[in-house]
Amino acid sequence: MPPKVINPVEEQEDDEDYEDEYEEVDGDAIEDEDGMVEDVNDDEEEGEAEEAEEEEEEEEEEEEVAQPWAGLKALPEQEEVTQLLQELQDMGKKQLTVLLLGKSGVGKSSTINSLLNEQVARVSAFKLQADTEITTPFIRQIEGSGSAEGFRIKVIDTCGLEDPEAGDTINYTALRKIASDIRGQPIDVVLYVDRLDLYRVEPLDKGIMEAVSDTFGKRIWKRTALVLTHGNLTQTPPGTDYDGFADRRIRSLRGSIRRLLFRPALPAVLVDNSDMCPTNQAGKRMLPDTSLWVNELMATLVDTASRGRPYVYKPSYTRKVNNKYKWIIPLIAAGQYFLWQKVLLPQLDADRVVLEEHDELVWQEKAKERKRLGIGPPLKPSKENAWRLEQMYEDD
Repeated sequence: MPPKVINPVEEQEDDEDYEDEYEEVDGDAIEDEDGMVEDVNDDEEEGEAEEAEEEEEEEEEEEEVAQPWAGLKALPEQEEVTQLLQELQDMGKKQLTVLLLGKSGVGKSSTINSLLNEQVARVSAFKLQADTEITTPFIRQIEGSGSAEGFRIKVIDTCGLEDPEAGDTINYTALRKIASDIRGQPIDVVLYVDRLDLYRVEPLDKGIMEAVSDTFGKRIWKRTALVLTHGNLTQTPPGTDYDGFADRRIRSLRGSIRRLLFRPALPAVLVDNSDMCPTNQAGKRMLPDTSLWVNELMATLVDTASRGRPYVYKPSYTRKVNNKYKWIIPLIAAGQYFLWQKVLLPQLDADRVVLEEHDELVWQEKAKERKRLGIGPPLKPSKENAWRLEQMYEDD
């Protein structure tokens, strides 16, 4: 049975071409996904510099030591996996680089172990303290005379993006360290991992997604696929079936990342890393809908990696929190000045005139009363004396 990938093309809102969602060419200008207009000539110069950097990075990649992919020979899906990787090799690629992001305990390390068919990533069932290792790369190379010989796959495991020691808050330190570790490395695919068996997207999840955008730039989502673990969900909420619940869960995650003018594709794959995962007669792992999730995952990796240039992190992509709304300061200052000049100051002047008129009426009444009693006119103090009297009463 061919693999069935839960792809956003099935949604009505995502029927447009993926790349067209981000760039619109008009004359000599180009608009990026953040709505910023850049000059094409400047982009060409930057593109040439980026190509030179990528060539240097590819040379550095070749120097990385890769171990033989021993787990591939025992992988039930070996034939399909090597055929898919052969497609990338035919395109001239030598390596597939995958970065995994997500909270602790969602199954990032288990997904790596399942994908490589090797117990290489340390799995922790309970996360009571922050991880000591921020990023852990695993590099495997296909050896033998079969398909995709010499092709390499590099999988980068990362720590949880929340800080359990600080009451489940966003671990900004880990995000900055991950960004530093992958700086300059071409990332073909980013897997954002979460669990299928959760009913809603918590505020912490939304905060982490926003922090990912602020740290790596929104463009990282263009190379991202959603991976939902615990895919063999045995019981769904009342009134829902497996496909309906999975679709709602995927839509809620996509909705937490997308914005009005920013709608990355975010293809989604359901996986199950449990030893109890059902298999077909050939031993290939499958989900309740009989789809073969290892084939789906690898097909999604290859499909995403074959689209355009890989993501390469640069420090300029990181949004500085202190400067996030810096542009608003002049507007606020101008608004305050306008409010003072056009509203508050005229009102204070009007109140001062009314107060002086009221004081004048009071002194006139005092003069009439003293005249009726046969007393001399009241001694109205000068402004200077009135101010001194006010100070004396305030001091008392």
